[in-house]
Amino acid sequence: MRLLLVFLPFVVFGYYLQGEVDYFKRKEEKKVEKKEERKEDYYEQLYKQAQEWFPETTNPLERAFYKNPDDPKLLELLSRFYEERQERANLLASKLIALQTQKEEEIVKVLKDYVVLYFYSPNCPYCRASEPYLSFLSANVKSFLKINILLPENMQYLKEYSIRVTPTLVFIKGGKEVRRWEGLWVYPSQGTISFLRSLP
Repeated sequence: MRLLLVFLPFVVFGYYLQGEVDYFKRKEEKKVEKKEERKEDYYEQLYKQAQEWFPETTNPLERAFYKNPDDPKLLELLSRFYEERQERANLLASKLIALQTQKEEEIVKVLKDYVVLYFYSPNCPYCRASEPYLSFLSANVKSFLKINILLPENMQYLKEYSIRVTPTLVFIKGGKEVRRWEGLWVYPSQGTISFLRSLP
């Protein structure tokens, strides 16, 4: 009897401890379940958002895969879908590159008859920003001349060509000014391509 009284507190404490362990275990399981629910909710919200933003790119196959990521057949179908989409994207990119090349070839044919005067100032931020984009012009025109407007010996050109802003590109053909570009030059932007294609 005395032995029972000695061990009884330990038995009670062990039982209590087991109950606490089970309680925390159930609590952790509930947390995992809630996390999974939140994950499912997150994906549902993601689908809804994606459909609103990109209705043409979200498809049932992708949505099905997110709900059943362990399905090997879905993974195979989705991989095939992405491969086909990548092939279409590559084809479109190659067509755009071919079109750009064709445009550049047309522009090069026109530019070979031109002399271009580039009026700039070393202090002008737009001139500095334009510098990296001038190589296509300088490589394809008959002559490309850089004129620093801060040098005294260049003052006569400022008056002759009525230079108001920097940078200014003056396009000369047959000894006469044909057209000019004033301000930031970024090639190949749509604006600069249109400008060059419109040169006579």
